[in-house]
Amino acid sequence: MLDIADSMGLICGYKLASTGETQVLEWKDMDSALAEEGSAVWLHFNLIDVRARKWIQQCSHLPEEAREFLLVADNHMRIISVESGYVAVLGDLCHEFVDNAERLDVMRLYVDHHCLITARRQPLASVDKLRKALGKGLKVQRPIRLVVHFLHYVTDTLSDLIMQLHHDVEDIEEQILAGKTDGVGGELGRIRRTAAQLRRRLVPQQNALLGFSTRLPNWIVEDDAYDLRGAVDRLGALSHDLELVQEQARLLHEQASARMIEATNRNLYILSIVTTIFMPMTLISGIFGMNLGGMPGVNHDVGFWYGIAIMIATGALTLIILRRWKML
Repeated sequence: MLDIADSMGLICGYKLASTGETQVLEWKDMDSALAEEGSAVWLHFNLIDVRARKWIQQCSHLPEEAREFLLVADNHMRIISVESGYVAVLGDLCHEFVDNAERLDVMRLYVDHHCLITARRQPLASVDKLRKALGKGLKVQRPIRLVVHFLHYVTDTLSDLIMQLHHDVEDIEEQILAGKTDGVGGELGRIRRTAAQLRRRLVPQQNALLGFSTRLPNWIVEDDAYDLRGAVDRLGALSHDLELVQEQARLLHEQASARMIEATNRNLYILSIVTTIFMPMTLISGIFGMNLGGMPGVNHDVGFWYGIAIMIATGALTLIILRRWKML
């Protein structure tokens, strides 16, 4: 079931008091809440909804550049300064009920000292955890603290996925060591593809966050700045974990391929030995099968058994020669 609190495009809205208490906002309360300077506001929109896009486009509190940024379809990870705030495109894992839940999608946001406006097109896992945490009593006083919590939830969500990929690699390694290589190539390909896609999106996001953390605005207090840098560092460590999963999957893929090549060569060797043993016997049976006059044993009562005996003797002689040459 989709976790949409408002069918008109507002997924959730909260007013954050200086004490950390939260008040749920409905669509009709958004403009008045943004007009209050004494509290902070978080509004989270579904960009699929026309009304949500129209509200963002007409919101006077947002700078014009921020409104355009929130509505544009470009998903390149970045953080840009706009007037007194920042706009950003950050990655988040798709919600578990979405097809291909291992895919990393994006959340667009605008943040300043007074508000956090976020928007997405696909249901996302980490921002949904943040929404539920606020509903269960998480105390947040400032919008930037929501961003810090969001980054921690992204790290936790991706860590769970990376750990699952690591367990899948270990299971495949056990199969390969047990000599069971059927189907492991496709599974390893899926793991390598997932890890590569995640790492490809995480690296530019990490670069953008590192750049942002080195030029923080003056409305971010020191405690928040410290926690933000810690969240960025945690998220950055995931790239190394993904690289390890990729490398382990690549080595296992090579090992599985080597096992399959070894098995194929072994089968071809056995086939060649069998062919070598039966080749003289086939030659003899072919000669005796010629429909020509003067064939020895044609009129003999036991001529057939003579032919069988000759073929058996030829096969035995071939086996002896192969053993002497140490080919068996």
